[in-house]
Amino acid sequence: MQTSSLPSPPSREAEDPPEPRSKWLRPEVWLIFAVIAVVAPVVLVARARAARHTAELPKLGHIVPFSLTRESGAPFSSAELAGKVWVADFVFLGCTESCPMLTTRMSNLQKRLAEEEAKLGGSLPVRLLSITIDPLNDTTARLSEYATRWGADPKRWTFATGSTAEIQHVVADGFKVAYGKVDDGAGAFEIMHGNWFVLVDGEGAIRGYYSTDRPEEMTAITADVVRLAEQAGR
Repeated sequence: MQTSSLPSPPSREAEDPPEPRSKWLRPEVWLIFAVIAVVAPVVLVARARAARHTAELPKLGHIVPFSLTRESGAPFSSAELAGKVWVADFVFLGCTESCPMLTTRMSNLQKRLAEEEAKLGGSLPVRLLSITIDPLNDTTARLSEYATRWGADPKRWTFATGSTAEIQHVVADGFKVAYGKVDDGAGAFEIMHGNWFVLVDGEGAIRGYYSTDRPEEMTAITADVVRLAEQAGR
């Protein structure tokens, strides 16, 4: 049986994904979900981009309350993020293409926030959250190892998992980000998901979707996070 370890930071060679535990979607359904993942956030993204140069970022909806488990095995809920600005993304550890890129972007954001705090001479109420979309394989032990290998500061950057139903509730119902899992027919699985960072304010309002495929979006999210954090501290 084929096994796999966790993807490494870009300086190390990526490894093969694990074998499938189950077949979630037929190929024809996969195509539908792929379209949804691209199309679903488009209107919200366009609205956010149009408003990005104004004094106030738009409110694009609200997250749903959630209770998950952090990489340490301790409980983690949305209540812990109340009053804080935070950025979420959605990954799975067997992924060797888009997910390492997403994690690289999140790692860079962590570094840029530390630099901004050094300039300001104080801490910012900002948190980062990476939610696995493959909870059957991504145990807390694997998430903890992954977080350590990527240099995640546990005071700022949390990796979270939960039951399949909980993940579906948080990602699809709360963040409006579609995802689906399919057997590729070659003894491995693929999970389709959007390559987005989602910016949330201290009241749980979604304030922006940022494409990690666009360098200018990654520059914009740093400025928007700092702006919201400074507003929250007033």
